[in-house]
Amino acid sequence: MPDERPPRLSWGMWKRFLLAAVTIIVLSAAATATAGLEKLTTFAQEALPPSSHITTPKGLITPAYDGQPQTFLLIGSDRRSASRDAFDRLDPPHSDTLLLVHLDPNQGQTSVLSIPRDLLVSIHDPQTGQTYYPAKINAAYTYGSMDKGSDGAASLAAETIKKLLGIQLNGIVDVTFSGFIDVVDQLGCVYVNVDHRYYNDNIGTAATNYSSINLQPGYQKLCYTNALDYVRYRHTDSDFVRVARQQDFIRDIREQASISLGNIDAVLRSVGRAIRTNFAASAGELEVLAKLLVFSQQKPLRQVPFQYSSAATVIAGGDYVTATPQDIASTVRNFLYGDQKVTLAHVATPSHSHHAAKSPSPASIGLYPTSSGDVSAAVNAGTSLPFRMLYPTLQTGPGVQIEVHDLTVRDQQNKLHHSYVAVFQQNGLGGYYDVEGTDWDNPPIIANPSRVATFGGRHYIFIDDGNHIHLIAWHEHGALYWVNNTLLEDLTNAQMLGIAESVQPLS
Repeated sequence: MPDERPPRLSWGMWKRFLLAAVTIIVLSAAATATAGLEKLTTFAQEALPPSSHITTPKGLITPAYDGQPQTFLLIGSDRRSASRDAFDRLDPPHSDTLLLVHLDPNQGQTSVLSIPRDLLVSIHDPQTGQTYYPAKINAAYTYGSMDKGSDGAASLAAETIKKLLGIQLNGIVDVTFSGFIDVVDQLGCVYVNVDHRYYNDNIGTAATNYSSINLQPGYQKLCYTNALDYVRYRHTDSDFVRVARQQDFIRDIREQASISLGNIDAVLRSVGRAIRTNFAASAGELEVLAKLLVFSQQKPLRQVPFQYSSAATVIAGGDYVTATPQDIASTVRNFLYGDQKVTLAHVATPSHSHHAAKSPSPASIGLYPTSSGDVSAAVNAGTSLPFRMLYPTLQTGPGVQIEVHDLTVRDQQNKLHHSYVAVFQQNGLGGYYDVEGTDWDNPPIIANPSRVATFGGRHYIFIDDGNHIHLIAWHEHGALYWVNNTLLEDLTNAQMLGIAESVQPLS
């Protein structure tokens, strides 16, 4: 059966990437609009109506003062009380995603931590006194809902996470799949760097019996249907790759989220239907939260990995992710206080041989000359471009060029731009890195650089993700070029910079 039809399967795919996006839309809307207190109060009432309020037990949520660091729990659930299907209405809801977002004005970053939904925990329900063990952490939401409905679901999930990690929670946002569809519809399209070819034509066979999709690689504008197909795609990928793609999509939304006074009311009403939260529907609450989100939009988004000992521990016939107390302590320390920075170093590329004495050789960091056949394919693909094609003279050892092709994209003012992309496959699990160029000199993908630096006469723009380089871009020959890491950031920082420095005009 196609995966659009079983609600639980399709809904679960959404929560992993849409949670932070919803929160950013909710909290930054008021900050991006030049409105007075009265209008701000209206915004709060539309985005946070009384029907969406979560009532939590005393002491579970700790209020924070304006300007203090805050940590929010974002729950992706499949609440379906309004479903036309009786089974959906009566079946206990589930939490498919548990995400923590830490906003600290004193740090130059926003930290995001995904908690594995199969993490082994002991769930204690203080309302009933019952303890569940062994249990997966995502079951806390279901157990809580069976006792106290939606409020109990969110509260028990928060209680379990707070006890496990030993951290304060300053707010809860519970997002539903169906409600977010309306939010996406209100916002329109998003510019996305599609890492490789996505294609499936569902003709009803066993091999094709999942959602149809048809996307070429490269930087492009994905509107409603294509955007949903892209982020929901789950075949031929691992769970880690899907999460990484969805986190990348969140980064794209964050860079581009812009709500005008003309459509803000419709967006906020959609948000009010998409979420439940403990936030008060007041101008003061919304203003404080909006300030934090505006800070977040201007800073790097750092994805913090959850450290674990095993991803396949079998207990009583169930598979669990297990983490030691040391794993959890290290994860929390990194999440709350980590401040990794990217270190940059030259690679002794042929075009920068004068650095050879003090720079590592390409081979020492796993880079080797690109093949003549790949260069020929690039030459053929670049003949129709109105600007000069640049191409890397170095590639990773495992890398295999999959394709090179040109494409077009229209900017926010509907002006047409030309682009090209060379796709290299690093490994079989989502490991595609790209070298791209376009005559669009200021796309959203470079709107908020982590840093700029000059190497070999080029002024590079860096987009970092903690201590990993996600993207390196530069302007040259009247065009913009960049190297994009794999979704899992398999390429080292030295490899990213080495490939970027090796990019040269095709002869």
